[in-house]
Amino acid sequence: MKSKGFSLIELIVYIAIFAILITTITLFAIAFVKSTGKSRIKKEVSLGAYSAMKTMIYEIKRANAVYAPTSVFNSNSGQLSLETSQELPSGEQITYIDFYLDDDDKLYLKREGQNPQLLISESFKVINLEFEHLASASEAIRIDLALEYLASASEYQYSYSLSSSGSIRK
Repeated sequence: MKSKGFSLIELIVYIAIFAILITTITLFAIAFVKSTGKSRIKKEVSLGAYSAMKTMIYEIKRANAVYAPTSVFNSNSGQLSLETSQELPSGEQITYIDFYLDDDDKLYLKREGQNPQLLISESFKVINLEFEHLASASEAIRIDLALEYLASASEYQYSYSLSSSGSIRK
């Protein structure tokens, strides 16, 4: 007599195949989510570094001069002070702007008479900010900037370095 339905062995084989498929799909999904997260972090850090660098170069080009007494050159946690006649406080003919790191390694732009402006995301820290005063006919500054993503899991740690230079256009 032929029985209709599945035998116990057939059922076990089907369940095993189904379990292997579900495990493979789950592992693929986890790998995809991790890869997407890492990719997003890399993009965020590189765009953050580019944006901060672009702001610094823009302000250097608009400045009148480098203000050497408060600038710190050739140091891992440098500071750049610029003398400018742009965006003046009322009644002033000249003002100063500073790029500096705070105690938490965050990069700020400080305009005289205004609150400091954070130039990078709270989820980054600056691991290198070096300004070099280049010898040239015009005042030129080379900037080396390195950011690191602050992540609790080591697999999401990422750092990005960027260098550029700008000249003051008097």
